[in-house]
Amino acid sequence: MIVIIKVSIVALISVIASFAVFMLDKKGFFKSFTYIKREIFIGVLFGIISCMGTEFGVPFDSFILNARDTAPICAGLLFGGPAGIIAGIIGGVERWFAVYWGAGEFTRMACAISTILAGIIAALFRKYLFDNKKPTVLPAFAIGVLVETLHIIMVFITNMNDVARAFTVVKVCAVPLIAINSISVFLATALISLLSRKQETRDLSKLKPISYSFQKWLFACVVVIFASTTLFSWRLQTYLSRSETRKIISVNITDVQQDISDASDANMLKIAHEVADQLDAAPEIEISLLKELYLKYNVAEIDIIGPDGKITASTNTKFIGFDMGSGKQSAEFNVLLEGEKELVQEYQPISYDPSIFRKYAGVALERGGYMQIGYAAEQFQRDIDEQIIGITKNRHVGEHGSLIIADKYGLIVSDRKNYQGKTLDTTGFKIDWHSVPENRLFKQNVYGNPSYCMYVISEGYFIIGVLPVEETMRTSEVAIYLTVLLSIIMFGIQFVALYVLVKYIVVKKIQKVNDSLAQITGGNLNVVVNVRSNSEFASLSDDINMTVDTLKRYIAEAAARIDKELEFARIIQMSALPNTFPPFPDHKELDIFASMNAAKEVGGDFYDFYMVDDSKLAFIIADVSGKGIPAAMFMMTSKTLIKSLATEGNDIATVITAANSKLCENNEANMFITAFMGCLDLKTGKLEYVSAGHNPALIKHGDGSFEYLPKSKTIVLAAMDGYPYRAQEMLLEPGDMIYTYTDGVTEATDSNNELYGEPRLKDALNAKSWDNMEELCKGIKKDVDEFVGDAPQFDDITMLAIRWRPK
Repeated sequence: MIVIIKVSIVALISVIASFAVFMLDKKGFFKSFTYIKREIFIGVLFGIISCMGTEFGVPFDSFILNARDTAPICAGLLFGGPAGIIAGIIGGVERWFAVYWGAGEFTRMACAISTILAGIIAALFRKYLFDNKKPTVLPAFAIGVLVETLHIIMVFITNMNDVARAFTVVKVCAVPLIAINSISVFLATALISLLSRKQETRDLSKLKPISYSFQKWLFACVVVIFASTTLFSWRLQTYLSRSETRKIISVNITDVQQDISDASDANMLKIAHEVADQLDAAPEIEISLLKELYLKYNVAEIDIIGPDGKITASTNTKFIGFDMGSGKQSAEFNVLLEGEKELVQEYQPISYDPSIFRKYAGVALERGGYMQIGYAAEQFQRDIDEQIIGITKNRHVGEHGSLIIADKYGLIVSDRKNYQGKTLDTTGFKIDWHSVPENRLFKQNVYGNPSYCMYVISEGYFIIGVLPVEETMRTSEVAIYLTVLLSIIMFGIQFVALYVLVKYIVVKKIQKVNDSLAQITGGNLNVVVNVRSNSEFASLSDDINMTVDTLKRYIAEAAARIDKELEFARIIQMSALPNTFPPFPDHKELDIFASMNAAKEVGGDFYDFYMVDDSKLAFIIADVSGKGIPAAMFMMTSKTLIKSLATEGNDIATVITAANSKLCENNEANMFITAFMGCLDLKTGKLEYVSAGHNPALIKHGDGSFEYLPKSKTIVLAAMDGYPYRAQEMLLEPGDMIYTYTDGVTEATDSNNELYGEPRLKDALNAKSWDNMEELCKGIKKDVDEFVGDAPQFDDITMLAIRWRPK
């Protein structure tokens, strides 16, 4: 505090000198002086005071604190630009040579340049911002802060080869230096303003110019924004420091975690292949062989899975007969039935009993099916402990941080300090694992240093990352100081730039630019901004136009990319539908054809047909609510589910009822499906069918005409769980035709908003005798297209036609 008072007293010399010069001027001392002579006189006077600031500097924490810049700022702002420049040059040159009689060498260049700049900046502000008039107190204070902030930044700029020492100087001197000089300028300006105030009635009819009002409010806004930005920057840098620390530790933990995982996987697969080789070599797989291998390799279990995906033999008899496809964890291994050779999983709950944890590896067997071995945590850790020892030896977290691997008992397996076999307490690391979750950053004293720590559990091990707090905060403090200092400079520059631009040339040009921008933001991207009164606005116009052009290009590219991806989706969807006709060459008595035309790239309609046994054909046509990708995904789920239920031998009423229950589960999107499903006995002609809120099918008996089946009062699928669907029956005669469709046919709309409709569909079907079902479907599609004309297709158009013609 004493040091601050001493430096403040030196700074007050400039305040006293400002008062004295003002009073001399008021008393007419300078009447005989020319302007240049007056400026030189005042400049030399304040230059001498600036030199006094250097010579009477006060030692402060191994540095010299002074108030040298106050004098040229006061001279330039209060008495004229030339006076400020002269004072700054005198003070700066003297500071440069002062090292020969004891001034500091480290900040020599920064201080000399900053003092000269102090006078120049003050002169520029007075001339261009204040119209060669004295400023008010708040702008003067802000200029003092701005100049001293530049002084502090110059310490960094001129000492880039020793940033650590420069930061120490800044950390020690920044706040007192900025405070003393800016407050001194404030006091000098306030004193002069008080003395120069006229004691006469204010002329209320004389309003202040808009430039003054704008200056005042702009300054207020800049101060508020700066304060907010500074607070935000401080909080942000603190957050970023912790975030970066967490990221650094996380990256290193992830690397080690991957190494452990790789070691675990390699070990499991090695044993799995050895077991598989011995099983393949055996004539038959007997339980005695499995037990022998179980004991030999000391595994938790060995399972044999047949080609049907069920466990046929196991060292754990409870597992025999278990369907691997019935659980998410176990189902992953069924890829070994589809051509994959090996698979290894992480340590996790098993599908058979989630209370049991295992790590499994599986290998395909040459005789068909596959085998898998299972490890419990103790066996797994024992086998790879040796591989993990030393894994963190040469790893560094940051510069001085480290990694520690410990087992579940808290014994160190690997670290940089060679503490293997010792408990974590020996490092100083103490934590309640239950109270601190994984991946959370927390503080601990580790190896004697306050450190940030984070841990994860991988394959039964604790992987702990440690980074000293001192290392993380050093970077953060430098960033915070630089951010605040640069913010002051940038806000000062922005204030000046905005004020000058608004005062002279900006308002009208910005308004013109804004008019064009309003059209662009309103959606008219063809507007061209063409304000070219000067290079800046020409550049702004070009930048805006370039940005708009880039935006238009990005929009076009995004649209093209989406179209391409949707086309891929369409191809995938269409490939999932039967598209080979005739589909069953062995069944000459069956003529069947189907087609789907999606309103968008992908659709929600689908059809399917398949033989459920040698003589029964199951077929379905359905329409999912909605369009596009969501409908297509729901469609694929529904199609797969229904086919799975049908091929299990269920009757179609059971299939539809069970499918409805499944589809109701987790149907958060509230989607639904209309469906018509039938089952045709190709030997007898017996047709069973179920409608779930779908359009009525049409049937043609013999040489008669097409007629609609009676509409059934049923609800759509996925709307009400537990709804019982019932099948209808009828007997077909040879040559009978069945035509099913989705509402995209009957609700196709022409340009006059007229629907194609059911009567027109019936008439089109009866308009001719169809040679085959492909001709029928294509003929109806052509008739719909001719009716619609140029009107867009709003819904998917899907149809399926069958003719039964036994010998």
